[in-house]
Amino acid sequence: MKKLISIILIGILATLSFGEFYVQPYFNTVSENGQDYLLYSINGVFENNSFGLGLGLNAYQKEIGGSLYYGTPNMEETDNILSGLTINLLKLRIGPLYFRYGISYPKTAGLGILMYNYTNNFKNALDLGFISEDIKAEVHMPYSLDSIIPVNYSQSGYLYYGILKTHVGFINLEFFGGKTMEKEDIKPLRDDVLGSVSAYLGEGILKIGGEAGYISSTIDSTTVNGYGAGAGGILNLGIITLKSLPVVIQMPYYKLGFVNVEYENNLENPDTAYDILNYDTIRFGGINEIDIHLGNIINANGRLHYDLTKTFEVQNPEITGSLYAQIPSEEFPLIIIGKYYRPMESLEDINNWLDKNTSAEISVGYPVSNNLFMLYTKYYDSFNDEFKDKIEFSVINEF
Repeated sequence: MKKLISIILIGILATLSFGEFYVQPYFNTVSENGQDYLLYSINGVFENNSFGLGLGLNAYQKEIGGSLYYGTPNMEETDNILSGLTINLLKLRIGPLYFRYGISYPKTAGLGILMYNYTNNFKNALDLGFISEDIKAEVHMPYSLDSIIPVNYSQSGYLYYGILKTHVGFINLEFFGGKTMEKEDIKPLRDDVLGSVSAYLGEGILKIGGEAGYISSTIDSTTVNGYGAGAGGILNLGIITLKSLPVVIQMPYYKLGFVNVEYENNLENPDTAYDILNYDTIRFGGINEIDIHLGNIINANGRLHYDLTKTFEVQNPEITGSLYAQIPSEEFPLIIIGKYYRPMESLEDINNWLDKNTSAEISVGYPVSNNLFMLYTKYYDSFNDEFKDKIEFSVINEF
């Protein structure tokens, strides 16, 4: 036994010498079945380029000062600390194959004619992939390990999807397919089958091509099918990148950026789940986007997509914006983060940047540990039409 323990310790020390270990606390507000919870987590993380492991302790409260329970809100309430032990990160890369379990970050397929900035509310999920010089493929399965003792796992999102990227000569191809599934015996209000393909010709400064998407939604016993296609390109000027699909045609029951940041919430919200039925006419449209990237100092993105009637009247425009800026100072390594989202009925509404549909916030953060920042956030409360303040810890990272 002593020999075995010695071998294990030597193995751990050898592994640590080729990687990095750090402790990462985290807390956030999550919603489950209409109830808000305060979720707390502390993780001991070891990772290098090919392996990562994060052992965590999770706990939650229904309100500040309320009873503290261990595990996650979808588990049975318990004050047994062992029920809070879990794995919050596991990744493994063997040659072209990779496996990753952890926080799900936003994903866009192509220029977002169908899926733009989608995430299952930053909950844990499984990603299986294959990466080579010519092919990059991944399969996303929304499952979360909630505790180790006893073993508890749950479905963390409704959408399962796969993405395949490859190229044929100078043509870059990307395929996306997705399907909604029941979550813990809870049916989404819509049953969606989704797909898109993009093809762009060129390398370097200019790429020209197009994208096409497909939506099939079943609501109660009614199924509607929608198709969309657009042509455009990507112009990379170094610091600034312009992306555009200025000519898009949308058949009935198709919507640009349908799988977006609100997608998971819409599947549970009867006020928005059936909105796809309102898009019952043939429409044109467009997508215009700008990215600004300056090393580690600034990353900013702005996007406008919209519908056009047959008389070229702009309808249903949506504005999305994001900002990540880092002050290049060793003494004050602050970051600035901004988010903005606003759907509108017409471009005339753009004169008023804040309304009941607006989601907007700006944060200033200071690093606490690896990828973890303490943030002072100013956010817009659209219900009360006022800005409010909050202090939070947030993991800022990309995979």
